Amino acid sequence: MIIDCRCRLTIDGTADYFVDRVTHAGKLDAVPALTARTTEAFFAELDHAGVSIAVSVSGFNPGAKLGRFDLPARTASNDLMAQVQAAHPGRFVGVIGLDASNTMHNALDELKRCVDELGLFAAFIEPGRAPGCNLDDRQLYPIYEFCESRRVTLIPQTSGLLGGKLLDYANPKYIEQVAEDFPGLNIICGHGCYPYVREAIVMSCRRNNVWLSPDSYVHHLGRDDWIQAVNFNALGFADRFVFASAYPLNALKPQVDRFHELPWRPEVLPKLLYRNAIAALRLNERPAFAEVLAKLGG
Repeated sequence: MIIDCRCRLTIDGTADYFVDRVTHAGKLDAVPALTARTTEAFFAELDHAGVSIAVSVSGFNPGAKLGRFDLPARTASNDLMAQVQAAHPGRFVGVIGLDASNTMHNALDELKRCVDELGLFAAFIEPGRAPGCNLDDRQLYPIYEFCESRRVTLIPQTSGLLGGKLLDYANPKYIEQVAEDFPGLNIICGHGCYPYVREAIVMSCRRNNVWLSPDSYVHHLGRDDWIQAVNFNALGFADRFVFASAYPLNALKPQVDRFHELPWRPEVLPKLLYRNAIAALRLNERPAFAEVLAKLGG
């Protein structure tokens, strides 16, 4: 079983953010669903790669100028996320895209609507881009309070490359403060606080409610740190790491294969590939997913 914790939907406007970047990199042919833009093509790629559940951390928030990078807005509809989740029970997790700057919508109102009316149970924020604050900024605390009270998993953008105006945005000290203040809030750090690899590893091992999702970065600088921390597991880090492909920026099956080629101890792979994600997303509490997981042996 594989639960991909960063596997973005590629239909309609959900793919717009990625197309130019993938095309520019010359990888468009390797991601057929970006050309087809259909639900069928998306799930066909999941099947080909052996991905059981896709977690679509797609986003809905303004773009930002970060150093030399000029990033467009994300425009993945939360209603579409809910429609695909409902149409593919137990196979797809539609993640709420929240604009923490309240520009594209009122974040708290949209969060409540998506949970209460649409049935979504995970939320993605990029406050380093808009409004341009760190993750422990008190203006974000109403979002955290609601997510904790409703058992909604938070997936913040924690990348040092493209997360905020300054590299320090990715410092895990900010998300650790949130974890301290909201101990009942499950947090999956999107991009794993890269490049603060060692600090993030130690931080996550200190917290029962934080998981790291380094996706592509597990193959970059710090590769040996990720692998050694998982394999030696002295601080229990094998329980704090979740697999993610960063699809469609990466072709899905090659990224899954590439992950399996890393020198993980075989006994830890079930945790990395699905068990930790089940805990972080509380999938056993979600009836449609609990039923599928029981059939798959999760």
